[in-house]
Amino acid sequence: MERRAFLAATAGGGLAATAGCLEQLPGVGLETSFETTAAELRPQDPPDVTVDGDDVVVRGTIEYGSSRCGAIELAHAEYESSQSRLDVLVVAADDSGWTSVCTDDLVEAGYRLEATVDDDLRRIVATEHHVFGDAYSTTVDGL
Repeated sequence: MERRAFLAATAGGGLAATAGCLEQLPGVGLETSFETTAAELRPQDPPDVTVDGDDVVVRGTIEYGSSRCGAIELAHAEYESSQSRLDVLVVAADDSGWTSVCTDDLVEAGYRLEATVDDDLRRIVATEHHVFGDAYSTTVDGL
């Protein structure tokens, strides 16, 4: 058997073998929706976290650079089942690419993340990273 054919068959078999175990992979079983909104909080305020059963809402305001090249992005959302912990990271991102000409301004915008956890939830950590390295975080324990 040729080496390339063998490697391709092995890789395909590995994907098929894990297809039934997706609920064990990090982040699987966690449903999220993320949108930018009008700023309701000050950029210096830590994220606002509310919990209603399995549903978690995280709101905040992030300052980012350049109204033409910047954005707010959900960089990380993961549920760690061994610790019953939800971790969320929202960041000021650079969308400039190679061809854009960016403006020299700072912008504030809000965001709203909704997450549904299909398992026990004991701790939530929501963190924001702003354009100049400022970071704000909220931890909710004892759920």
